[in-house]
Amino acid sequence: MTSTLQSLPTLVVAAQTEMDEAQAPQIYRLKKKFAVVRFDLGKKGQIVFLEEGVELRVIGPSCLRGCFEVTDEIELYNIFKVDLLGPWSAPIQPPLSKSNQLKPVRHLAVLGATA
Repeated sequence: MTSTLQSLPTLVVAAQTEMDEAQAPQIYRLKKKFAVVRFDLGKKGQIVFLEEGVELRVIGPSCLRGCFEVTDEIELYNIFKVDLLGPWSAPIQPPLSKSNQLKPVRHLAVLGATA
């Protein structure tokens, strides 16, 4: 019994790693001090105050009604949508990083046959 392996040429295509505009993460800079809710490991909510100038990235909807789940890259918080989207916070563009660009995807097909 013999087996034959045949390697086909590598196909390189560009994969879009950037999210659609509607799905792109939103980042906001607070223009004033804000109260937010932080949950500990025991799922107890604690009100904490974030300082002016903190940048928050929207993760998605919160388990709290009318809130977003956000992060400052250290902690996870819950903030009211009206607070985050109001005139006291400024949306900012995320920096263009290598993860937001097209990346090549390599595909190698190997055919095997037994005789």
